[in-house]
Amino acid sequence: MSKFIVFEGIDGSGKSTLSKNVFQLFVSRNIPTELFREPTNYDTGLRLRDFLKGKILLNPDEQMKLFISDRRESVKRNIQPALSLGKIVLLDRYYFSTAAYQASEENSAQSILDLNLKENFPRPNKIFFLNINPESAMKRIQLNRNEIDVFENLEKLTSIRNNYLSILPVDTIFLDALKSEEELMKDVLENLEMNSDYESRN
Repeated sequence: MSKFIVFEGIDGSGKSTLSKNVFQLFVSRNIPTELFREPTNYDTGLRLRDFLKGKILLNPDEQMKLFISDRRESVKRNIQPALSLGKIVLLDRYYFSTAAYQASEENSAQSILDLNLKENFPRPNKIFFLNINPESAMKRIQLNRNEIDVFENLEKLTSIRNNYLSILPVDTIFLDALKSEEELMKDVLENLEMNSDYESRN
């Protein structure tokens, strides 16, 4: 089975919910699994979260450098140790998010992705992209969030989604984010060749 599984998508796509659901199912099946997210809860990640909440200002260059620094920390302390132990690692956002979100006139999404690839971070075995139109994503955000971050408006989400579509690898698995949680779970497990086991126990 794939060891390193990444969930990507614009805000409001439901990727965090899906990754948590997959994690909980794997744990209930006694499958050694870890779930991590980016930004992390380390110092660099917390600074990035402050930026996302609009508490501090960072220019695109500073954002990119902080994300890469935070990722180095996560790979060293979280991802690599778990993979070395033979665990399945589920990751909510990876360097594709950095490329899609931090792209600017000075730095294209592809150039940011290339910069991350040069870091030799572990490559995911599976990438799931929660595909949703920005209008539907914004409706979800407005309904479910008390706070809206700096990227959560229609214009930015549209640009971010387009950036994703320009850089995601050809073997990325696109999921219809408007499906129910149960349907999305089945789609993921089917792609991981675990669906029959899921259906037999639910």
